[in-house]
Amino acid sequence: AGTLSVLTRGNAPGTGSASVTVHGAHFGQSRYSAAVRAGMSACEATAWTAETSVVCRVGAGVQGTRRVAVTAGDRVGTLSEAYSFDLPSLSVLTRGNVPSTGSASVTVHGANFGNVGFT
Repeated sequence: AGTLSVLTRGNAPGTGSASVTVHGAHFGQSRYSAAVRAGMSACEATAWTAETSVVCRVGAGVQGTRRVAVTAGDRVGTLSEAYSFDLPSLSVLTRGNVPSTGSASVTVHGANFGNVGFT
């Protein structure tokens, strides 16, 4: 079975599209159609580079750590809590002046909220 030992980039912004090299052993002696997953999502692109490494482009994600799994031929290797996305951060909170008895719209500005609508 394949084994994973380290990732060259273990963290990325929530916007994704970060290149990650997965190092390990037993990924095969020739160019297999390697598949890499970060959590439950497949990488946007994957390239087998050697018996000990695979490069993948991780897509967008939301905070937290992910297990990484590599499949090359019939060999599978996993590494728990190997990859993470940056936590969201707030920079500015704006709202108009409204009476204290009514509701108000608030605009929140920051980074790493992700690319999709979450509630």
